Amino acid sequence: MIMRISILALLFCSQLLWAEAATDRSWNFKVLINDREVGSHQFRVTGEGDSLSVSSTMNMDFKVLLVKKVRYQHQANEIWQGSCLTDVSSQTNRQGKAVSLKVKPVETGLLVEKDQIAEDAEVLAGCVRSFAYWDPQLLQGERLLNVETGEYMPVAITSRVSAEDNITHMIIAAPKGDIHLQYDASGDWLSLQTKLQMGAVLKYQRT
Repeated sequence: MIMRISILALLFCSQLLWAEAATDRSWNFKVLINDREVGSHQFRVTGEGDSLSVSSTMNMDFKVLLVKKVRYQHQANEIWQGSCLTDVSSQTNRQGKAVSLKVKPVETGLLVEKDQIAEDAEVLAGCVRSFAYWDPQLLQGERLLNVETGEYMPVAITSRVSAEDNITHMIIAAPKGDIHLQYDASGDWLSLQTKLQMGAVLKYQRT
């Protein structure tokens, strides 16, 4: 009887450990340009232990100056092992023009291939990370991979914690503009803001 209870207790503890190791989190945002809603962006992170799968889907449909219609769709899937990327596949449709990106491990690092053109492929050495807004710890680094374009961009990260509400304000300084992020006291991602090349302000508002 004692042995049976011990086995049941062991199984119960194993289930608890598995539950703690499993991850399934989602972030849903409204996308706004100059405070006008133009689309949505969803993120989902799943996995167990150090292995994570990340999917993100973005859709935008709006007009610039009430004349030019802009349509944008982006789908990306990432696989992480620990704090490093191991695989990426993405498809983007911008104004009817489709582009793809594939990142896969090779002996010397990660092979980045755009539109399946081998001549343009590039190998990135070391621990590669993307713009993983959903985890501020994974943003720490000197370069981040843009999973739409394949650019491995130099960045500088700064952050401060507001004494009033304990919100962390992080800035990613990148070549094409600064990205402003906010996280609550537990590190949960709250918002994003950046200035587009056309001069408009793009915001993510959590739903």
